[in-house]
Amino acid sequence: MKRLLFLALAILALALPLAASGKIVTLGEADPALPTSKCPNDPCLAAYQMTGYQDVASNAKKRPYVIRRDGQIIAFTVKLGKLTQEQIDFFDGRFDDPASVRLSILRKGKKKPRLHDHRMLAQSEVFSVEKHFGTSPTFVLKEPLTVERGNIVALTVPTWAPVLASEQERAEYWRSSRSKGNCGTAQENAPPSAHMRVGSLRDWRCSYRGERLLYTAIYVPENRETKPPAATASDATPQAR
Repeated sequence: MKRLLFLALAILALALPLAASGKIVTLGEADPALPTSKCPNDPCLAAYQMTGYQDVASNAKKRPYVIRRDGQIIAFTVKLGKLTQEQIDFFDGRFDDPASVRLSILRKGKKKPRLHDHRMLAQSEVFSVEKHFGTSPTFVLKEPLTVERGNIVALTVPTWAPVLASEQERAEYWRSSRSKGNCGTAQENAPPSAHMRVGSLRDWRCSYRGERLLYTAIYVPENRETKPPAATASDATPQAR
């Protein structure tokens, strides 16, 4: 409890200078809460060596990770499956590294034939998550990530991480940075495809239905500019005659 309280205070302290009179928004927040990974039971899914974001979620706002107003991302949370040591050893051995995640900011193409193009605009530092399996750790960024209207806040998995919930509604799906024809699972040996280089452009062609990518991001929108009300006749300066 003390750790959670300290973490909440740290986020608040970081957000206050940015937020001023604005509010703090949790992107990807679900109602009810985010679903849970089936790990250690089957199917125990792990995302690996990819960048992805949830495009449709039945219990969240439409396009839940798209920025509606310029602002800054200050922290993010991942909901991690609880794995057995045998499962951890399998994934660590398969990808030669422990589980890790980072946050990414993307800009997506708006018109044909660029609708699948995604440009990497910025990324956070990498966070190890192997000590947090079965929990939902929140990571405060050393430097906030500036975002603009229309940007997408995605999760990058440089190695692997149990951040997927399967057997969701068919209408739900998430997109990944894998190329067409390479959308498979770890067992199918799909090549690494984490979108990692800032400034690079990649053609995203894979989507996964009936699954939920388990992360949220804490976002502080810029304050809206307000205009003074227009003067009316009653506001005119009185004159003596």
